[in-house]
Amino acid sequence: MSRGGEALLKAEERRLLRDRRIQLLMGLLLGGGVERLTPILDPERGYRYPEAERILGSEAEELLEKLQSIGLLERETCGLLALCPRCGSTKIEPEDDAWRCLRCNALEEELRHKPLYCYRPNMERVKSLSDHLILPRVLEFLRERGYRAESPGELLGESGVKHRFDVIARGAGDNPPLIVIDIALGEGLAGDVEVKEMFAKVYDVNPFRAVLIAVPGLREEARRLAERYGIDAIEVKGPKSLLSGLLRVIPPVEEAGYRTLDVMSLLSLPDHLRKTATVLCSLGEATAEEVAERTGRARAVESSYLNQLVRMGYLKKERRGRRVLFSIVA
Repeated sequence: MSRGGEALLKAEERRLLRDRRIQLLMGLLLGGGVERLTPILDPERGYRYPEAERILGSEAEELLEKLQSIGLLERETCGLLALCPRCGSTKIEPEDDAWRCLRCNALEEELRHKPLYCYRPNMERVKSLSDHLILPRVLEFLRERGYRAESPGELLGESGVKHRFDVIARGAGDNPPLIVIDIALGEGLAGDVEVKEMFAKVYDVNPFRAVLIAVPGLREEARRLAERYGIDAIEVKGPKSLLSGLLRVIPPVEEAGYRTLDVMSLLSLPDHLRKTATVLCSLGEATAEEVAERTGRARAVESSYLNQLVRMGYLKKERRGRRVLFSIVA
């Protein structure tokens, strides 16, 4: 973010906007997933916000109130919750001409009422903070490029484990290219931990492209690690850097897909990937173990490199029984 823009934000606003959960919530509200957050009745707690809790956890109501206090959300009364005036319980039943509390056993003629609020984005405030709202801008960019996007989203990996990503985008067609995006937010540069955490998920789901958006950027070792893992890193140091980074790594949906591994493409690859690709070119189709026998490297290493080439669009991957076969795109 620009220094001038950051200086205009109050400390609480800056802290909230650097909270990844807040970015996810605003992405949900502004990205078309949910138009407003509406409470539902809960027999134990009285009421709750299920969509917000899915992202914000147990702090959902507190954070919604904070977002309303800084003007990012606006609220309106959408109901009243009847409470016992003595203990505040919602477990009450009519008895004769009064109300019996099932918690404290009090019999009361009058009940206390608490307003229930619905929350929606304050679009004027959203517009003024647009440079600081990363996910809504990412979702808008993806849809303009023709992708179907959801935030957050889950994918089932080959291991049978479900993995959550901040954004999942799909292209068109019977076998649409899959793009996964995570965001690393903080006061300082993101390190190798964030890259490794994303790679663990990416390795299991094998998307067409994996993108890590780091605000305000990545440390040098994290940058090198992302490149080695085949993760496209976008470092957001200013308002324009997000758009330029997205344009660099995410093609229009009609251009997303497999690419021919010709001589020029081979020469453009890093040395470690070029060696793997060259061996597979000679074999035509092979498992990671068969490639490893030719390269002299460990099977796990070759599996990682082959999956990177899959994500780059140069290879196809197919499971046949217990064997996972990689092949060159014709």
